[in-house]
Amino acid sequence: MISLITFDDLKDLKYIADSVRNVSIWPQFVSESELMDVKPWIGDGLLLEIIDQASTTPPMISTTNQKLLDGGTYTYQSRTYYFQGLKNCIAYYAFARYTNRSSFNYTAAGIVQKDSDFSTPATTKDIQRMETESRLKADAIKCEIMTFLNRNSADYPLWAGSCRDSSCNQSRPFTVLGS
Repeated sequence: MISLITFDDLKDLKYIADSVRNVSIWPQFVSESELMDVKPWIGDGLLLEIIDQASTTPPMISTTNQKLLDGGTYTYQSRTYYFQGLKNCIAYYAFARYTNRSSFNYTAAGIVQKDSDFSTPATTKDIQRMETESRLKADAIKCEIMTFLNRNSADYPLWAGSCRDSSCNQSRPFTVLGS
């Protein structure tokens, strides 16, 4: 499966040290996020259409799907709205997965956590808090995207149409506890 985002897309959203060595596993987290976090609410049809368009050489993504990926402004009932795109949503879901598992390495001797004299591993509570924060951001972006798709459903025939998610409402503030 083609990844709709790259590690560089994540670096546009989050600070990641240049010394991170395990960036080669990033596509795994993107794929998991696309299949397990995004596909259930966006639907197989629309996600596969975008992936099919992105997998051509060169990529031939339609204007409407590019808008969905990148986000931006749109007008609905004479008002202008801004939404973050599907790329940011996938990035935050993937980052949540990456945060939770990046400090561990699977070896022949079992699961190990890297450490050195110059660092202290984050606590499990800290890692969980950072994962939760990224998931909450992804969920907020998901709600923006769902609102955009519902308001522009004529342009997205593969959208399930007026899909409602009880976790999405018009005022979606969130607070990360413990920060």
